[in-house]
Amino acid sequence: MNQIDLKTMPKAIIEILANRGISCEEELLEYFSNSPKVTYDPFLLKNMKAGVDLILSNINNKEKILIYGDYDTDGITSTALLLKFLGKLTEDIHYYIPSRFDEGYGLNMSAIDKFHEMGIKLLITVDCGSVSKDEVDYANKLGINTVITDHHTVGDSLANGIVINPKQEDDDYPFKELAGVGVAYKLAQGIQRTLNLDKSDIIELLDLVAVGTIGDMVSLTNENRTLVKYGLRLIKTGKCNLGIKSLLEKSSIDLSKLDSKEISYGIVPKLNAAGRISDASIALELLISKDEKKVEDISNRLIEINTERKKLQDEIYNKCIDIVDSNHKDDEFLVIDAKDSHEGITGIVAGKIKEYYNKPTIIVTNNNGYIKGTGRSLLGVNLYEMLNEHNELFLKFGGHKAACGFMANRDNLNSIRDRLNKKMEEVVRQHPDIKSMENQEDLVIDIKDADMALIDAIKLMEPTGCGNPTPIFKISKAVLRNFHFMGHDNIHMKFI
Repeated sequence: MNQIDLKTMPKAIIEILANRGISCEEELLEYFSNSPKVTYDPFLLKNMKAGVDLILSNINNKEKILIYGDYDTDGITSTALLLKFLGKLTEDIHYYIPSRFDEGYGLNMSAIDKFHEMGIKLLITVDCGSVSKDEVDYANKLGINTVITDHHTVGDSLANGIVINPKQEDDDYPFKELAGVGVAYKLAQGIQRTLNLDKSDIIELLDLVAVGTIGDMVSLTNENRTLVKYGLRLIKTGKCNLGIKSLLEKSSIDLSKLDSKEISYGIVPKLNAAGRISDASIALELLISKDEKKVEDISNRLIEINTERKKLQDEIYNKCIDIVDSNHKDDEFLVIDAKDSHEGITGIVAGKIKEYYNKPTIIVTNNNGYIKGTGRSLLGVNLYEMLNEHNELFLKFGGHKAACGFMANRDNLNSIRDRLNKKMEEVVRQHPDIKSMENQEDLVIDIKDADMALIDAIKLMEPTGCGNPTPIFKISKAVLRNFHFMGHDNIHMKFI
């Protein structure tokens, strides 16, 4: 693509980007470029050299290596990425995705026992592990070395392994918002540079990076924007991961018109569905299989699982709406006791409840005598910090500003609800406009400026999403004519 002519760019887009901190010519050209340059040396990440050296030492000594992932799209794509990359350097590589229901998020002791029995000598985590201090200590005791690649917020109890996480203390990496798959990619890049491998060995991984980064809803700015742009370009060629290509085709998504929204709404839910109500390894097998028939069969299975997920989601959503309307309508922070609802779906429902009531929302379910919670927050309300202020109420918790997960004793449920409500009431008193931040327009424009040039310019803002949302315009003094509702549950409107 030729360089963008900023002089012909609609003023509305330039103004919006200036409000988002992108204003000088160099920044604007980089933002719109189809060949962005913003990327950083992987060895700027703390412990990268130590991690690369340990992995290569294990490969040279022909030791067994295991990739330990998470059950969401970020974890699955991260696992697939390292299996694909390291699989070219060693045949003795294995993977493990824990069960959301039986094991939960992060490392666990029983899994480490299995790895010891398998003769695993090196455990590489992706998208998890930074705070798994006890589990890593146990692995070390059994003679299993660990390389932790992660991107989640680091607490006080950092794991005693080689931790590669841009959010850890004293890390000088310039960009802190990589997804788990982004950190895994930087590890692969570090190995590629150390061994002086062909660049194609890491370029071919960018489709997985794009899907995982979009799927984890991290900020689509800076280096993430670079990685996703190149990843989407690779997918558009059709010379991409067989599993991604198959899901796109079965979702009737036109490769030539592919954007971040098609990935976010067409692909990610199907990959996530496996871990939500079945086995996440099904989705991983889709991404690592080279057998076209097997890939087609798995794609069909994932679509079936996702259909089942939607049905369960609707049931739990309606149940939670009833609970809020009956018991918690005046609460500023919704903590909904969904009891025996399917815990794999509650994260999505929490997001939808949050949008419906415009309030931070946590849904808890029963879990082996305890309660398990998952939450979604409003823009400007840091969920991780709010929970951390009351960490004595939780057996364990984690997350970031927009989402959280925790385990707690059921006896603490009322205290959790009361304290979060009091904190949110205080936030609303101090910042009365905080609840209006979610749906605030980026700019007020005149109806005559809403033309095809503006639409074309919006397309150039891709990939859009978290940190770089599609702009919202407000048009004053406009009269709607010939309007009608459409789509699932009539939630969309078509009008002149």
